Amino acid sequence: MSMDSPAPPRSIPFGMIVLQVLACVLYVTMLANVRFSAGGGDAVVGEAIAELALTFFLWITLALLLIVGAVMGQMPRWVAVLSFFLIPLSGVAAVTAIDMCSRHFVWPILFPIVLPLLIVFYAAWARFPKLHAALPAHDISIVVWGLIFVLSSAALIFALVL
Repeated sequence: MSMDSPAPPRSIPFGMIVLQVLACVLYVTMLANVRFSAGGGDAVVGEAIAELALTFFLWITLALLLIVGAVMGQMPRWVAVLSFFLIPLSGVAAVTAIDMCSRHFVWPILFPIVLPLLIVFYAAWARFPKLHAALPAHDISIVVWGLIFVLSSAALIFALVL
């Protein structure tokens, strides 16, 4: 291939798009089902199980987004190892925060709002290496995964204290 020939066109990231749409649907549905008072009876148990399932499937989708981002793009190896631990931790933190919301606290909703957005952002960053010039791998990885760790830990600590 000569130096004058244009670069081959990149394929449209259909897998990433499908996973992002699925994540968006699960994200909106999860947030729409958050209850700020528990009520009573069997209905509460059913709502809790539904919310747990929505959150579980959202976090599975987020993990798949990260895998696609890593495989089809570029991600530091240490982030792949770290995400193996922080993705489940952030999922548990989101479920815990949603449970705190059901006990009449409003502010814990910030955890299930922000955590998925950070993960989706990082997966998109990893998938599209052109973003790496504007946002260097080491810096963005430390900021995003540091925030995920701090927010996840904070949600769990607040749940213990409250």
